Amino acid sequence: MSFLTLASLTKAYGSFVAVDGISLAIERGEFVSFLGPSGCGKTTTLQMIAGLTPPTAGTVVLGGRDITQDAPNKRGLGVVFQSYALFPHMTVAENVSFGLEMRKIARAERDRQVADTLSLVRLSEMADRYPRQLSGGQRQRVAVARALVIKPPVLLLDEPLSNLDAKLREEMQFELRRIQQSVGTTTIMVTHDQAEALSISDRVVVMEKGRITQVDAPYRLYEQPATPFISDFVGKMTRLHGIRRAGGVEVAGRLLPAGGDAGEGGAVDLLLRPEKIEFAAAGQGMVDGRVVSRFFFGSYWLFAIETAAGLATVSLPNQDEDVPREGENVALRWAPASARVVSPEGAEP
Repeated sequence: MSFLTLASLTKAYGSFVAVDGISLAIERGEFVSFLGPSGCGKTTTLQMIAGLTPPTAGTVVLGGRDITQDAPNKRGLGVVFQSYALFPHMTVAENVSFGLEMRKIARAERDRQVADTLSLVRLSEMADRYPRQLSGGQRQRVAVARALVIKPPVLLLDEPLSNLDAKLREEMQFELRRIQQSVGTTTIMVTHDQAEALSISDRVVVMEKGRITQVDAPYRLYEQPATPFISDFVGKMTRLHGIRRAGGVEVAGRLLPAGGDAGEGGAVDLLLRPEKIEFAAAGQGMVDGRVVSRFFFGSYWLFAIETAAGLATVSLPNQDEDVPREGENVALRWAPASARVVSPEGAEP
């Protein structure tokens, strides 16, 4: 039996259904991220697990016990809010100690657990400081320490990195994963940032309009998106229009090798990730095009290429080489196995 089970969990506000009968099984020690755009129901789901929002229907079962009707303080879960919600008048140590005090833990044991947890999050030297004296990343780690010190069966993270700048956010992704792996706590994170979800999760749960549309390991989610929405939301995707022919797909007047058994003559799209497309010498590509725009991101270049079959996005590593300029004609190629053939609506033909 799974450690945490959501069964037909639903939340409705009048006629509006925020979460529509979702079911999910999470194993002990897993790091699972709920990913989706604003308004998709991911935060409402987290709040129902925490007991902060009562479900309209469905159940939450933890360790074989139905906790659907339990008050938040009876569930014993650790929660890190988007704002961190630290007590400004308390020191770091006092913030972390608060949950233990509420549980009537003896002072000596409380101090020991606080010290151990601050060491875990690498903040031992900050114990006597106040939240206003900390950086954003340090405040975030204090919030995690406060949630972990009570040894919760599940740690819930609500957009925990959204208030950090880009560089610090990337650093804290790996810090979160390190902490989670150190203690082995089952962790559920809500985020709208696909890079966060893909980089540190064991599984990613994609939500759209209150429903779960795909649950998968990060790599499979990225390489094999189940719907057009996921293919566009999780990373960038090039979509080239073609016609199914015997032996492949006709794209911009050229027959390209492609798998699938759909009948000849039907409209299809080729889906390609930008990093799977390369520039080729003139006359040696699969599709010809013209560079509409290019952007430099430090470690890579991103190109928008206008072709007869649609706009292609190409990602090229920065290797100190000359790269095509705007307005240049280019040829594009890719390994046939890198392209997925789908119907224009997104389903496998």
